[in-house]
Amino acid sequence: MVVTDTFSLFARRMSSTQNFPYVVIAETPNPIRQLEKDALRVRADAMIQTVIDGLTLPPMEIEKRTAHLVKQINPAGVARSSVPV
Repeated sequence: MVVTDTFSLFARRMSSTQNFPYVVIAETPNPIRQLEKDALRVRADAMIQTVIDGLTLPPMEIEKRTAHLVKQINPAGVARSSVPV
């Protein structure tokens, strides 16, 4: 998943509601709306390895790398934070 840093925690919470609490999230600083093409390229280049890792790493490695992030989801100790409506 690719998001700006403003939405990374929200993205993790939403992915957990779909039973994907360990999803790999590539983030970039917010805002990106008015950036020029060259500035966007720099941001994309900075995130590309995270995207590749998310597509190629074994699930257990992804879980290991993101376990500390899952702890940000509330309530504590619950990987699934809410039920989508």
